[in-house]
Order: sequence, then structure tokens, then C-alpha cells
Amino acid sequence: MTNLNRAIGYGIVLATMLAGFSFANDVRELTWDDLIPAGALPQQEPVYLYEDDELMDEDWDHKSLDEEFSTPAYPTGVVDELNGIQAKLPGFVVPLELSGAGKVKEFLLVPYFGACIHYPPPPANQIVYVTLDKPVEIESPWDPIWATGELKTDAYESDLAAASYTMAARKIEEYVY
Repeated sequence: MTNLNRAIGYGIVLATMLAGFSFANDVRELTWDDLIPAGALPQQEPVYLYEDDELMDEDWDHKSLDEEFSTPAYPTGVVDELNGIQAKLPGFVVPLELSGAGKVKEFLLVPYFGACIHYPPPPANQIVYVTLDKPVEIESPWDPIWATGELKTDAYESDLAAASYTMAARKIEEYVY
């Protein structure tokens, strides 16, 4: 091997390593508040709506918990600047489908344990639909994780909830307190 070939080979290896470091530095660590558009802070008290969009009476004493009502009317919307960025977001996994081996390939990432399982789910801009190329085993659904990948402002809807964001995750790891 000539010196020129070695130099080219080392150059390629070095460029690849530096690109990896650069990519790692481009990942933006987010909080759930970062997913809420400026000026659209959640209300102190959610406003519940009947199916016909009439405001529900605030006096719950005469209301049955069996009456139908929609999800809380929280401010919605997305932060457009987050579309297409590499992001790292902590949260809890709500599996959408498990493989026979107990692995998950798509799930909802939510800010607190039990979200989407109990009614009502969080607002759509507080739910991220996550997909993975390869199924992963989630050790414990009650333990938080970090999801890292490309975040998009694409809507997703399932039987459990609606999400305002999607993520093609390239890495799932344990969230260490």
C-alpha cells in the first residue's frame, strides 16, 4: 500500500469519525414544554366540552361520570422550527403493537406514566408517535426512556390518542435520573 493510499484511507476514517461527532453535537435535547408553541400555554383548568361542543357546567355534583365528553380543550399547534431537527426527548412508552417476542417497533412517547391509557390523553402537542427501524425490547413500561431521532411536525392518530409530532428514532436508551 502506498503512502498516498494510506493517507486517503486515514482521511476517510477521520472524516467519518468527525461527521459522527458533528451529528452527535447537532442533536437538540428537548423538554415537553419545547413542543408547545409560544403563547399557547396550557390552561390552568381544562375546559371540557360535550359532544355537541356546549361548555360543560362547572358544577360536577350533578354530572354523571358516564356522560360523554371530549378531551380537554387545550391549546394546540406545533413549533414549526422543530420540524426536521435531530432531537432527544425523554418520556414514557405507550406501545401500539408488540411482536410475539415482546418487542415494540412503534409507540407513543408521552410526558408522564399512564398517559393515553387513562382518559383523557395529553394534548396532541404533548404526544410523539415514534417508529423504529428494528423492534426493541422495552425493559419496563413504567420506566422513562430517551428517544433520539428526526422529529417531524406530522400528525398521527390512533385509537389511543392523536399526536402532533412524529419521530423516526435511531436510538432508544434508558433515562437515568
